[in-house]
Order: sequence, then structure tokens, then C-alpha cells
Amino acid sequence: MLATAAAVVVFHVGVRPVLSGSMRPTFGPGSLLVTRQVPVEDVRPGEVIVFHAPAGQGDYAHRVTSLTPADRPVVTTKGDANPAVDPWKAELLGRSVPVVVTSVPGVGRVLSAAQEAGIRVALIVFAGLVVLVVGVGGILGPRPPAGAHARPRLVV
Repeated sequence: MLATAAAVVVFHVGVRPVLSGSMRPTFGPGSLLVTRQVPVEDVRPGEVIVFHAPAGQGDYAHRVTSLTPADRPVVTTKGDANPAVDPWKAELLGRSVPVVVTSVPGVGRVLSAAQEAGIRVALIVFAGLVVLVVGVGGILGPRPPAGAHARPRLVV
């Protein structure tokens, strides 16, 4: 957990679950995307970025097909599985944008499920039970035979 926190702060790493198949075969639904923040002026066509689509359509991870440099760069994007470019032009509003570094198949499903309150509570309860069982087993478990911890004697 500490390593994850350090990676987020030091290396500007982020993670996001994939919800649709628009980027197949590069990554599919249920994958976990690992991203890093890149200055908007360093974004290039061909990179996969995570951005907020215009008109409140949510966040997308799509490939940049073109970029119009400006104070606020504008990109056109396309999902690898889609036959045409996306119907919008997205303005990159911040100083940096998440660029996809890699994906981990299947792990995004766990992250998405953990977002739902009932599942989150179940995961916390399950983790607590595991800690309880392991802890109680260590305390009440079988004891080593008497003398098992005695120092070996040096025979000369």
C-alpha cells in the first residue's frame, strides 16, 4: 500500500478500470489502465490518453489521432475498435493529461466492483475476517514441542 502511494505521488501514476471494448485489441473491458501524467504540450498523435469527453459524456481512454496546438490544445481521438474517429473534439483543459502506460487484464473488474458500496463493505468484512482468522490461528495454534527452541549444543 505504501509503495502504491509513493508511486502515485513521486511518479504521477494513476489507475482506471476499462468499461468498454472500444480500445480492443489494445485493452478490453475489465482491464486496469496504468497512467502517468504528461504535460499537455508533450501529447502526440498515436498516444492513448484519458480525457473528459465534451457534453458530459464521461471519461474516455482513446488514441489521439490529431492535435491542434494552442493555449488549450484540442485533440481528435478514436477507439482502436471503432471504425471512425470520435464525433467530438476534446479540449485539454489542465496542464497535464493522463497517458496510458500499460494495462493489466481483469484487474479493473475488481476495482469497478469495489466502487459499489455493498461490494466495498463485503471486501472490507472479508479482509477483516482473514486478518482475524490468521491472527487467532497464530495465537491459539499448535505450540512447538518442548525444547524445540532450545539452543543446539556444540559437541567437540
